[in-house]
Amino acid sequence: MLDRPSIKPGEPLSASGKGCRPGRMVTLTSDGSEVGSAVTDSSGAFTAPVEFTRIEAGRHTVVAECGVRLTGAVDQVVTRSSGGQTGTLVILVFFVLAGITVLRFR
Repeated sequence: MLDRPSIKPGEPLSASGKGCRPGRMVTLTSDGSEVGSAVTDSSGAFTAPVEFTRIEAGRHTVVAECGVRLTGAVDQVVTRSSGGQTGTLVILVFFVLAGITVLRFR
C-alpha cells in the first residue's frame, strides 16, 4: 500500500505492507529498478520510503518482494510553468507598440 495516489518529483512516498515472514528483507522495485528496501517486523509488516531514480510522468507500479509479491501503483506528475515567459512577452509587445506609435507620428 502506498501512502498517496500521486506524487511530484522529489515528494516523499512511503510503501507499507504485511503478510511477509518476520525478519525478511523486502525489496521494492518499479520498472525493473530498485526504489527501496526494508526489513519486516515481528508480525511480518514493513514500511519503507520509495525513491524513484528517474522522473517519468505516468503511472508506476511498485512491487514489494518478500517471499510473496505485493503491488501498488502511483501516478508521477510532472508540471511545467510558463510564468517566466509571460513577463518577456509583455515587454516585447510594449516595445512593438511603442515603435509603431513613434513611426506613425513622425
